[in-house]
Amino acid sequence: MEFSYEAYSIDEGLVKGRVKARDLTEARAEVALLDLRPLIVKPAFKMPSLERMFPSLFKVSSGELVRFFRHLSTMLASGSNLLRTLELFQEEASNKAMRNILETIHDHLVEGGNLSEALAKHPTVFSTLMVSIVEVGEYTGKLAPAMDQLADVLEKSQEAKAKAIKTLMYPMAIVGLSVATLGVLVLVALPPLMKSFAKLGAETPMITRIVMSSVAWVQGNILNMMIGLAILVGMFVISNHIPRARYWKDQLMLKIPMVGPVVVAASLARFSRTVSMLLLAGVTPAAALELGTKGCKNQVLQQVFADADESLMSGHGLSSALKRHPILPGMFIQLVMIGEESNSLDKTITDAADVYEKELDRRLSSLLGALEPISTLVVGGIVGLIAFSMFLPIYSGLSAVD
Repeated sequence: MEFSYEAYSIDEGLVKGRVKARDLTEARAEVALLDLRPLIVKPAFKMPSLERMFPSLFKVSSGELVRFFRHLSTMLASGSNLLRTLELFQEEASNKAMRNILETIHDHLVEGGNLSEALAKHPTVFSTLMVSIVEVGEYTGKLAPAMDQLADVLEKSQEAKAKAIKTLMYPMAIVGLSVATLGVLVLVALPPLMKSFAKLGAETPMITRIVMSSVAWVQGNILNMMIGLAILVGMFVISNHIPRARYWKDQLMLKIPMVGPVVVAASLARFSRTVSMLLLAGVTPAAALELGTKGCKNQVLQQVFADADESLMSGHGLSSALKRHPILPGMFIQLVMIGEESNSLDKTITDAADVYEKELDRRLSSLLGALEPISTLVVGGIVGLIAFSMFLPIYSGLSAVD
């Protein structure tokens, strides 16, 4: 941290300058070492960087985190020094925000701190789960395998997210382009034709009148529609911060056909993989369940896992609590029960993670298979509406000329 100072020197009189120090006391000591008598020492003003002013533009991507943990795992396993490894990765990092974070981590380690403490100082980049895994790896002396596990989990999460986006991209693009085409034709091409047909005295077909009336209504109420849309978006954003509203929204998501099973599979895959990784790293089952529960995005399923955690803490086991929630698949409950009975919960939870990651892939493929024909029908309907709206007036005009 940089401090500005005003000090007195017998030879030079009043002196101004800057020094680098960790705190105010150290800064005063630094000034005194310069044979100066400090008068005023305070944190130096510094223009905020672009990263601080626009943090959303300089986020550390999940891909960057995968490379970070994979790089550390490989170098540490080969016997490299942690500080040297961080320096090498900092030189290679293309993301400026990541380079700055690596610099603070490096400085913390140089001062005698450990890696988990350094990561914990950046909660927006390194989650509690990541910090816990690294902490256990440091405690057990298995930091390289812990890093490798983290890289694997982040990589699978990244692949699942990319596949979900790819699943929705095609139908959304088709529908969006079709709506845009409809808007251009109705707003640009159809009105001049309507004026021409009106001069000819031709009767406008019903479907064309309906389309034009709808367009006129939209044009007359565009401001109200934008205000209504802004209110809906605002309500949606606010609902994410109201526990009851968020719970109701997540409950509704689980009841939507084809979408609900995808949410359940994604939540179980994430929960199982998190708990599995923590158990294999040496974290206690209670702590692993707590972190796994916090990582669950759906509030309904998060409550289910929280109930299971409470049941475990009270000595009644996991499976007995999970059985009370019909939303969970029977196979998941059976795997947990087998793990408890055979004292191999880490293995059965790992198996559950593998199963539900494959189930998620299958569900996403099924969802894409259903969305493609639905989007085709929507596009066909839009094209048909355009055709009727455009060609029927032309036909009516030609009839009037005849």
